Formats: sequence, C-alpha cells, structure tokens
Amino acid sequence: MMQRDVHLTAKDLLMSMQFKPGDFGKIAVISGQPQRVQMALEKLKNPMRNFSAFGYTLWTGEYKGKRVTVGHGGMYAPDAALITELLCVGGVEYLIRLGSCGAMTKEIGIGDYVIAKGAIRGDGVTRYYVDDDFVPYADKTLTTKLAETCKKHTHLGMIWTTDAILRETKEIVNDAIAKGAIAVDMVTSPFLTIAQLYGKRACALLVVTDNLITGEIGFADIRVFDAERRMIERGFDLIREI
Repeated sequence: MMQRDVHLTAKDLLMSMQFKPGDFGKIAVISGQPQRVQMALEKLKNPMRNFSAFGYTLWTGEYKGKRVTVGHGGMYAPDAALITELLCVGGVEYLIRLGSCGAMTKEIGIGDYVIAKGAIRGDGVTRYYVDDDFVPYADKTLTTKLAETCKKHTHLGMIWTTDAILRETKEIVNDAIAKGAIAVDMVTSPFLTIAQLYGKRACALLVVTDNLITGEIGFADIRVFDAERRMIERGFDLIREI
C-alpha cells in the first residue's frame, strides 16, 4: 500500500525538469492552440525556453519592461490543470488565458469575444481539487481591465467547461444554460479553479468559434482568425495595466 500523501507534486515535477526558482515571470500568457502561442511568443523580447515536457513548452522573455512567460496551457481539462498548477507553483502571480469557446446564446456571433466571469464545472479533473459545490471565478480587477481593452463584440459571463465536445446534447447544454452559462469550452474550469486555490489572479479571454444555439460552425472562418490576432493584442494590452 502507498504510504506517501501524494506520489508527485507540481514542485517535484518542475525540479525534475531542471526548473530553477525565478525561471518564470510574474505574468503568464497561455493558450492551447499552437498558432496563438506563436503569435504571443513573437511579442516577447529575448525569449528563453525554460520548460519543455510532455509536449508542452514555456518561454520567458520581456515585454514592456516586464518578465512574461508564454506557452502552451493545455487544450483539455487534465492538461490545463497540469500546466496551470505548474505555473502557480513556479511563481507566476497573474495568469492570462487566450482561448476559444462555443457560444450558448444566439446573440453571440462567430469571431466575438467572451470574457469569463467564472466557470460552471462540467469537467472531471477539478473534482480532485475541490468540492462539488465550489464555483471558480476570474479575478474581478483583471476581468474589468480586459473588458475595457476589448470593448466591441465582447460578452461577459459564465463558461461551462465540459470534457466531451462530441456529447454536447440538448439536455446537457440546456441544463448548463439554465445554470447561467453563455459559452462552453474544455479548459476554463480547471484554469480558474487551480489559480483560485493558489491565490493567483487569473482571467480568460475566448474567441467564439461556433454557436450551439444556431448550429453555426466557424472553426475555419476568417472571422475567427482575425479575432485571434486581435485577441493576442488585447491580452498584451492587459499586461501594460498590471
């Protein structure tokens, strides 16, 4: 029988990757999609790779005189939980996630932005961190500043996080809407939950790729690609305010 309290901690994992305290900046900008990571990375001056494992890479460089870490933040709940906890333990104080979502009201269009007020937890991983009635919220100050930078075509609300993108059935979706969700993704719940547990300040800006109410699919829509580029700019505008 196992005698230790836990097999592997975030600190253990970082140390095994030759991570040194201070390698990460106080601010992190993360995304699951490689093209968004690359666009964010291009914003940094003299970026250095200081974490690479399990297919996830993080770089730290300078932006407007501030040390900023940029990298892959996970595409799904389990890997988002892993990277978020590593960043929190690694000394990051501000976490900005630039992601994507599906809209859950017909008024939200493809290429619009959704800013997470908080998350409705439909994922499995956060149950290992918190009780079932725990509700994670984004940092209010960061969220307000983020909304000010985005302005047009931006919606603030709760994000429903699910593990099963191909099982977004009418019954499940309508239940999430009844609980207050205006959009769905696969990441926001663990991202905000773990940041909140560690006392870090986190926010999430998501570009809309599809709409569960109208049935519109826009994953390859030029409006999404254009919005992604602007989203990177808005994320780094926020860094100036931190």
